[in-house]
Amino acid sequence: MEGTGSYGAGLARYLRSRGVQVLEVDRPNRQARRRTDKTDTVDAIEAARAAQGGRALGAPKSRDGNVEAIRALVVARRSARDTRIKTMNQIRHLGFTAPDQLRQRLSGVSPRLLGKKAASLRPRADQGTVVFATTTALRALGRRVVALDEEAKQLDKLLAALVAKTAPELLAVYEVGTDTAAALLVAAGDNPERLRNEPAWRTCAASPHRNLFGQSETLPPQPWW
Repeated sequence: MEGTGSYGAGLARYLRSRGVQVLEVDRPNRQARRRTDKTDTVDAIEAARAAQGGRALGAPKSRDGNVEAIRALVVARRSARDTRIKTMNQIRHLGFTAPDQLRQRLSGVSPRLLGKKAASLRPRADQGTVVFATTTALRALGRRVVALDEEAKQLDKLLAALVAKTAPELLAVYEVGTDTAAALLVAAGDNPERLRNEPAWRTCAASPHRNLFGQSETLPPQPWW
C-alpha cells in the first residue's frame, strides 16, 4: 500500500487487524509519472512488483497506541501555536495603524500581555466609526489569543502526561523535553520494531510524507530506544 500515513491509514489498520501483512510502498515520482503518462493501474502493478521483488520492505506505522494519541495532540498544539502567532501579528499591525488614542493604549505593552490588553478593550459607538471598528477588531483578536493560550495549556498538560507515560526513559535524556520526545516518538510510531537499523530510522525521520506533523522536517537520526 501507499499512503498508509494519510488516506490509506484506515485500510492499513483494518487489514492488519485481519492478520494481513501490510507493506508500505513509496509514492511514484509525480514528474516522472506525468512524463510517461502512467495510470493508476500501472502504479498498482508497480507497487505489487515492488512488494513481490522485495523492494517494499517497510512496515507502516500501526497508529493504534499512545503514540497515535500523542500525534493527535501535537497536531492540535501546533495549530494553536501557529494561529496564535498569526493573531498576535494582526494585533500588532492594527495597533500600529490605529488612531492615536487607541495606539497609545497598546504602546509599550509587552508581547506576553498584549493579547490580554487587547481583549480588555471596550468599544463604544460614540468613539467614531474607525475607532469603534478597530477597537472591536482588536478585542476580538485579543480574546482569540487568550482562548488559544488556555487551549494550549490544556493540550500541553495532556501531552506531557502521555509522553511521560509512554517514554519516561526518553525524557530522562539530557536536554530532551516533552516537545522533542513527542517528535521522536511520532517519527518512530507505535511499532518502532519495524525500524530494524539506523538507515531505516533515517528514512523514517527524514521523509516528509511520513512526518506526522505534515512538514518536511528532518529529525535527529539516533533511535530513541
